[in-house]
Amino acid sequence: MFRNYLLVTFRNLWKNKVFTLINIAGLGIALSLCIVAFFNHMFSYEFDRTHENFDEIYRITCFRDMEGREQEYGAVPATLGLQMKKDIPGVQKTARLQRTRSPVKIGDNIFPAMVIYTDPEFTEMFTLKVIHGVSASLAETGNVLLSGTMAKTLFGNEYPLGKAVTIVNDRNKEFTFTVTGVFKDFPDNSSFRIDILAHYNNFLQMWEMSDSDWKAFTTAVFIQVPEKSMLPSITASLRNYLPVQNKAREDFRINRFSLIPLDDVGENTRIVWSSGLFPGLHPAALIAPPIMAIFILLIACFNFANTSIATFSRRTKEIGLRKTFGGVRSQLVTQFMFETLIICILAMLVGIALASFLVPVYSSLWAYMSIELTFSKYAFFWIFLFMLLFLTGFFAGVYPAIYVSSFSPVQVLKGSSPFRVSGKLSALLLTLQFTISVTALVMGITFAKNAEYQKTLDLGYDRDKVIMIPIAPDLYESYRNEIMSDPKIISADGAGNHIGWGSYRRPVKEDQKQLEVDVLDIGPTYAQTIGLRLKAGRLFEKERESADRSNNSIIINQKFADNFGWNEPVGKRVTLYDTTTLNIIGVVEDFYNSGVWEEIEPAMLRIARKDQYNYLIVRAENKDLPAVLEFLSQKWKELSTNLIFGGRTQEDNMQEEKDINGSILKVNVFMAIIATLLSLIGMFNMVSLDIIRRTKEAGIRKIQGASVPVIIYLLSKKFLIILIIASVIGCAGGYYMSLMFMDSIWDYFTGIGPGILISAVLIIVIATSVTLSVKITFAAMKNPVDSLRYE
Repeated sequence: MFRNYLLVTFRNLWKNKVFTLINIAGLGIALSLCIVAFFNHMFSYEFDRTHENFDEIYRITCFRDMEGREQEYGAVPATLGLQMKKDIPGVQKTARLQRTRSPVKIGDNIFPAMVIYTDPEFTEMFTLKVIHGVSASLAETGNVLLSGTMAKTLFGNEYPLGKAVTIVNDRNKEFTFTVTGVFKDFPDNSSFRIDILAHYNNFLQMWEMSDSDWKAFTTAVFIQVPEKSMLPSITASLRNYLPVQNKAREDFRINRFSLIPLDDVGENTRIVWSSGLFPGLHPAALIAPPIMAIFILLIACFNFANTSIATFSRRTKEIGLRKTFGGVRSQLVTQFMFETLIICILAMLVGIALASFLVPVYSSLWAYMSIELTFSKYAFFWIFLFMLLFLTGFFAGVYPAIYVSSFSPVQVLKGSSPFRVSGKLSALLLTLQFTISVTALVMGITFAKNAEYQKTLDLGYDRDKVIMIPIAPDLYESYRNEIMSDPKIISADGAGNHIGWGSYRRPVKEDQKQLEVDVLDIGPTYAQTIGLRLKAGRLFEKERESADRSNNSIIINQKFADNFGWNEPVGKRVTLYDTTTLNIIGVVEDFYNSGVWEEIEPAMLRIARKDQYNYLIVRAENKDLPAVLEFLSQKWKELSTNLIFGGRTQEDNMQEEKDINGSILKVNVFMAIIATLLSLIGMFNMVSLDIIRRTKEAGIRKIQGASVPVIIYLLSKKFLIILIIASVIGCAGGYYMSLMFMDSIWDYFTGIGPGILISAVLIIVIATSVTLSVKITFAAMKNPVDSLRYE
């Protein structure tokens, strides 16, 4: 019996080899995208799960009031990490983390490094895969541990243990340590990027800080709690530290502390302020693959079902004869499902082959993602493939098999067509295919337009004429004097904070109304250098720098004025910390301090002291930026400093935004192209099979005097109706899905106008017309004698 099923299956697949190949290719593409979605999901699911104590580790975060809502922060008081283990039962281990980007010297060579200063218990709480040495050596303050990559960078192929490394702090002071261990790099799906691990006390010494100062905040504090039943009491006990903390930092009053399980830290990092850790997958990277896979899989399954029903129409006599000679319905269903299974298995092999290419390509689209196709890492992958194969075969083949096997042998052998109902089903499936295709086209065009919109969006300053250079305060004056010799440099000024790179928030009040506002400490000509647009009053000026600082003068953005309800804000006063009166001297247009990711917030600019400068901002014409950047780099090398030149254009500061935009665009365009091609193939299949069934009809109509255009219209009418319905539904679906998707990523994005919808419809109409015209025109022009001789 099995041998018979196999012979009949391959005979029929070979007989319909064109349609078989099309189905295998379509399902193969869809299954490859499902495999990409699987590995993408596993990358996200395994975030931070490489640690043996994964389910016992928690990060402490804090909350404070902000304009009637609570805002969560990742940075917490450093002293909290020390006190908790002493005071609170249930806390087994604690580890503070302080992250710095510091230069590291080996002889005369300087390298950039991510240095994490932490308590020794970090190596017990988190799993470090040690390659050389022992992690316990971190308990000595003179020792450091290196990542494998960092050890290779610093020492090449030399044995690293016992070597000396020098870390430079932000005051250009050098501190030398001994390498006592090398650990394997943390994976990309981890909250940590660590080049060098050092004892937390080294940070206190290098930055001259106190272990008992509640004013000092640290990047993160983690605790290990083996007994989950203790978590409520630990959370409650954390409230005991609020009075001493809020007394030390009246400008940053905390409402409560919270415990975030390590399982949620990656996702939480994207929403907390002052996070300091690396986040989990961007929502766009998490959502895009399954959506794309489901869309394409549906289209491929609809294609398969349509083609199966249509090809089975040429096997009606086989079905009638098999039933007449004693064949039962279950045998026919088994035969047809067996054929479907063989196609699905072949499609799975094609899908795996395609996935070996698509998985690394997709991985390359997103920063800090590294996924690869592997058959050994996940045992569940084999279960996933089996379930995917079963569900695809069932979804694509069960209805055609059951429907065709239900035909009456008497009707079939009399020549009656049993496919009238199936024609409606095929039309419905084809409509769904084209609906998905139009939806995908609308989304692809929308994201293409959005990428251009965000690329050219006026951010409220001249982002295409600015270079930003991180700098130590003691180097600012001498370096600025050196670079001003270049005639291409229009202006340059210092700043403690920089638009798009960092600001801080403070509460300001007028009467009873209070706002949390972004604060940027800037030099006197920073606003002119970066190109902020003045709306009212004046900007800071070099000649008035001393007076503006003494008078606590500030410049605000329009959002600041709007939120206080001022029509004429110049001359108004607000209070900082209820003690310091600030005088508004100017208003600038709103600027995008966080790019398009977050809503524009009220902001104020105030004069910084030169010892507060962390950045040097340089203005030049856009065409001169590469030459100026090279000049700045050369001048930096002439300085007697250990600090690494970190100059970059303002556009480069926004690279993540560009990368994500580009990746989302590529994913959506790919989905639109594949969906459209598969739908057109499905249309071509249906038209071909429909023409086969209506060949005699076309011949009879021509004999009776019907013209070629009339026959073309009659043959294509059904498909044009399908296209119209799909276009309407697809445009609506694409509109709402695009808005929903963009709103989940950005606060500022393009609108979806009629032009986008019309463009999507035109693309699908033109592509479909070309597909239909060739086949239908040939059938309409066929000699009626040949048509009537068809059978």
